[in-house]
Amino acid sequence: MTDVAPRGWSWDWFWFQHPSALNLAVARVLVAAQALWILLSRDYPAISGLPSVFWSRVDPSTMWRYLVFPGHPDLERLLLIVTLVTLVGALVGIYARVCCAIAGILLYHLAPLEGIIWISTPYVRGLTIPVLALILLSLSRCDDRLSLMTPGRTREPNAGLAYSWQLRLIQLLMCEIYLFSGWSKIVRTGLDWVSADNIRRWILYLVQDPEVARFQALGLWIASHPALCLGIAIGALVLEFGFVSVMFSSTARRWFVPAALVFHLGIAYAMNLTFVTALLLLIFVNWDWVWLKALKRPAGAPRVPLRAAVP
Repeated sequence: MTDVAPRGWSWDWFWFQHPSALNLAVARVLVAAQALWILLSRDYPAISGLPSVFWSRVDPSTMWRYLVFPGHPDLERLLLIVTLVTLVGALVGIYARVCCAIAGILLYHLAPLEGIIWISTPYVRGLTIPVLALILLSLSRCDDRLSLMTPGRTREPNAGLAYSWQLRLIQLLMCEIYLFSGWSKIVRTGLDWVSADNIRRWILYLVQDPEVARFQALGLWIASHPALCLGIAIGALVLEFGFVSVMFSSTARRWFVPAALVFHLGIAYAMNLTFVTALLLLIFVNWDWVWLKALKRPAGAPRVPLRAAVP
């Protein structure tokens, strides 16, 4: 493999195109920041200390799977502190790869604590992607940029192996959130999901639920316009099934990534549903291009082609 991004639709093109130490480092910062935000907004040790009746319906095999054993809040507090320290190390770039590995392993244990007592799986609580991403980042040279403690290595010839496939896999995991969300709608509900009545019922239910309702005005206004409800249903499926195209097209990124951010902002205010992983959509931004645009180009300096700057 060479330092030149592979061209054409091929295995190498998909996994090793446009290697970038900066994009990989930004992904490290974003993933660590996302995990820190979730951890600092929860009290996992207190959940471990809940009375045993709260754990009565938790499958023992699930507890063994995640090494979750209730009644040890002091131990969980110690693990939480270690996780926070390693996430800060990953964020600022102090032994970043080691910190990513330790944080990813500990998050695998801590993440289920929030939901294990009331749902069957720990997924979609904000730490699913960070657990996997941190392990992947620990296998990469994510500390070559944006690090307080740089390893002092030069950019190696096989840059695709060092900076590309790990980020591409994290991006693919993000795409799967949308793809399987759309898939589950069709499999469980069928095409009847794409209807104005369906969206209207969901909105009215969520804006009147006393446990989740914080915003009502926008949702009630949308619910009173059937054509808008139908448009939202169609748009949601287009976004969810079409989002995977960002892995293949820079044009798709320019449309789908902003659309996803607007979509999540809209459902937060209209349906009181918050997608806590929305921050990680920024891993699809080509920060090399942003950096080049931010720099003041000296007079007479060659212009960088947009095609070369945006993957």
